[in-house]
Amino acid sequence: MANNTRNSVKEAIIKRQKYENDYRSLFSMLFHNAVVVEDLPEDLPKRYLLRVLKNKGGIAYDRITEVFLPFVKIGIDMYGLPKAYTLIGYDGTVLTRDAKDVVILRANDLEYPLELYIENQVKKLVDYDMAIEQNLEAIKTMSFAQVADQAQLLSLSNLQNAKRIGATIVYVNKSALTGTETKVMPTGAEYLIDKLRQDRKECMNETLSTIGINVANVDKKERVQDAEIRASQGFALDCLTTLFETFNHDAEIGGLKIRLKGNTSLYHQNELDIEKKKAEIEELRNSSEGENLDE
Repeated sequence: MANNTRNSVKEAIIKRQKYENDYRSLFSMLFHNAVVVEDLPEDLPKRYLLRVLKNKGGIAYDRITEVFLPFVKIGIDMYGLPKAYTLIGYDGTVLTRDAKDVVILRANDLEYPLELYIENQVKKLVDYDMAIEQNLEAIKTMSFAQVADQAQLLSLSNLQNAKRIGATIVYVNKSALTGTETKVMPTGAEYLIDKLRQDRKECMNETLSTIGINVANVDKKERVQDAEIRASQGFALDCLTTLFETFNHDAEIGGLKIRLKGNTSLYHQNELDIEKKKAEIEELRNSSEGENLDE
């Protein structure tokens, strides 16, 4: 029994790791696709830039060597701002620079790595997946049987396998003569998969919204659904806008041309809506000016 338990734990750990890797890869791919980099320097890989922003919460531009590297702060001034930075390359390169020689490009004002949030969400999603599988297994077997010895256990296992493949079950019931009937206990397992899947869906939608992916609950009534769609769209846009406006502001202040913008269907639709509203306002203004001239 102990050996079977160790094997089960090992299999569960391997399965968890696979699920975690799958979710991390999915969210990373979607994040990278959600962002467009304009005026990207030729020697700066886009994937590298976005990976550092997601994992570190910011990246430093060294004015001296003109490279973009992750950074560590050194010392503080009277405003609590760093006096210097250590820039660290993946190849082991280490540069120490005064604050005036560095432009810090943040993913948000707190330099909070989005990866930390994604990691927490991934763990929740994997918990839901594992719980769904466990619940599915639990309702497959609705009872436990107590047996006297290994031989009886083997006999019952063979009967169960025969039942699973549809074979006719024939067996000798010695316990009927001895009065030692096999005891069977119900597991009390309930079907919870529908609830777990709904909670998993909400967790997934929350995570997707943080990287600007539009999601909506289509299971509710139209009026409630419409309100939730608008709320989720606003949240998703705010998450993307936080990245773009913070990064672009830092780049502008630092005199850099590089800029970030959105590349999701929600972001494109929002741009179209803004242009449409501008056109409507311009049309109303022209119409109003025409009426004034006629008078």
